[in-house]
Amino acid sequence: MKTSFNLKNLFDKVEEEKPAVENLEGKPKDAFTEEILLKFWNEFVDELMKNNQIPAYNALHSGKVELKEDFKIRFEFTSSSLANEFEIQKDNLMRFLREKLNNYSIDFQVDVIGDSSKNYVKSSQEKFKDMVEINPILLKMREEFGLDYNSNE
Repeated sequence: MKTSFNLKNLFDKVEEEKPAVENLEGKPKDAFTEEILLKFWNEFVDELMKNNQIPAYNALHSGKVELKEDFKIRFEFTSSSLANEFEIQKDNLMRFLREKLNNYSIDFQVDVIGDSSKNYVKSSQEKFKDMVEINPILLKMREEFGLDYNSNE
């Protein structure tokens, strides 16, 4: 007897996983100040360093934290990659802050604020100009040797 195995049938039977909704009714909602929030934020970030989670530490350490109305905590990062690292730690941070602040109504808002004054992608000409500012002899060398900074040869 020959049996066949069809992955399509297998996946049809798997139900879509539904996120668990936590019931927060009746949970504490103690008030707290931004100063207390920052104390526990720094404690969480320091714990990342102690646990050798360096990328997470670097990302979260560079973020700005601000307490808004109705227990909303705003996190501001300068790049999407830093915000993504925050997303990885978000659930742990939420549990940590809820317990420490004794407030289960806190909510997070994450904003990515790009620094438009920094130009991260520079042309070869711009790179050469920056290098010449540091070491002017490069300009003389380019002229003497007939170098072209746009050449890939």
